[in-house]
Amino acid sequence: MKLVDKLKEFDGKIVLAVHEKPDPDCIGSGLALYNFLKKKGKDVVLISKDEPPESLEFLKGFDEIKRDMEEGDLYILVDASEWERTGLEEPSGEIVKIDHHISDKRYSPMDVVDEEAPATADLVLKILREWDEEGIDVEVGECIYAGLLTDTGSFTYSSIDRAMQDALYLLGRGVDGRKVAEKIFRESPFERFKLIGLALQTLTFQDSIAWIIVRNEFYRITGAKRNYNYGIVDYALSVKGALIGVKFEEYEDVWRVSLRSKGNIDVSRIAAEFGGGGHRNAAAFRISGREEEIVDRVIKRLKEYLKNDIGKITD
Repeated sequence: MKLVDKLKEFDGKIVLAVHEKPDPDCIGSGLALYNFLKKKGKDVVLISKDEPPESLEFLKGFDEIKRDMEEGDLYILVDASEWERTGLEEPSGEIVKIDHHISDKRYSPMDVVDEEAPATADLVLKILREWDEEGIDVEVGECIYAGLLTDTGSFTYSSIDRAMQDALYLLGRGVDGRKVAEKIFRESPFERFKLIGLALQTLTFQDSIAWIIVRNEFYRITGAKRNYNYGIVDYALSVKGALIGVKFEEYEDVWRVSLRSKGNIDVSRIAAEFGGGGHRNAAAFRISGREEEIVDRVIKRLKEYLKNDIGKITD
């Protein structure tokens, strides 16, 4: 049985869960599915352990996202390779995954996993189109478009043709792409720019790799919330000549390392070596240790990868 068929006939409670430190793709994908299922009369909740980015508050259902785990009859893991990524206690009930990250973890024969998909929003759109295209109204479409726009780096990462086909479809259904982009990129809190300003002071560029550091103290100095740090890694990747952009983010007792790349440079390989994952042009992992040691270790490995594995750095 396919997931879409399961959902059509399902009459129990559905719990949608997204990964911790949520980004626009997981929130947009989750809200699209949440809104669609509600319109179909389903009993459904969407849970995000961490606070979603305020830039997405214009999306339908944003203020209905819950923070604490709830009991359900079917659990759908959205945009996460494994349940542990939600930061929530794993339920004992049936779990199904919708995701586009590289992972061998499977929960059900109904899992919808495509590592070539530009975003999880693309997979959610496919499910909804198969179920009922007329149910994809502007409110649902905006959620999907937000995920596509952001997880492709504004349509600059891999699988761009597929993402743009999705975008054109959504525009044809009445979604205002400019409105979504302006809400996400041009209505950011002032404190977010103060945070970016401090982070940019750490920007370093060597041997086709640019990296940026976000320290715990930056949040105290600027008054910025944790969820204001989305997209900062893109500043590193935007440096002329940079093939890989890296963000080192201090978070409680660990560092979260985000990797972005251009072209055919597969940073998911490096993330996997450090126990993380992702896809070709966007990946991440966690690591413990002192800032200087972590930065030196990660950048050294990335330089080795560019030089020895794909020959992008020459002496």
